[in-house]
Amino acid sequence: IWKIVYVGFVLFLMFAALLSDKIGADLVMVGALTLCMVSQIITVEEGLSGFANEGVLTVLALFIVAAGISHTGALDWYMGNLLGRPKSTAAAQLRLMLPIAIISAFLNNTPVVAVMIPIVQRWGKNIGVSPQQLLVPLSFASILGGTCTLIGTSTNLVVA
Repeated sequence: IWKIVYVGFVLFLMFAALLSDKIGADLVMVGALTLCMVSQIITVEEGLSGFANEGVLTVLALFIVAAGISHTGALDWYMGNLLGRPKSTAAAQLRLMLPIAIISAFLNNTPVVAVMIPIVQRWGKNIGVSPQQLLVPLSFASILGGTCTLIGTSTNLVVA
């Protein structure tokens, strides 16, 4: 019975930490996993087995590439020229959605969105459109493009 109480307490702490938003979600989840492994509720092998999944490792590798591209600013100039200077918010959203849908059809959509968020935020400020009005179309276009091929979405990547 102590295991049930312990796991309930860990879950409570985990949800409280997630709701407080003072610690990153990744650290909270790894911390909860560590607490369960330290107390031997799950073995170390069981706790780490999820990280050995090919789909998870592929998405992790794509996030590393996305971070590199984002930090170098390599795509800022290209995307700025591709997206141009639309006159209205609706035009900006449409100009954003088409290339993102095409890119997401051939690349995993999660890293595409991760790379594009800072670029879209800077582009929105440059053209005078609130970046918040561009982020949801970015996400929707990525999802739409990702469902067109087997390699576009994380779900399809894991299933394949």
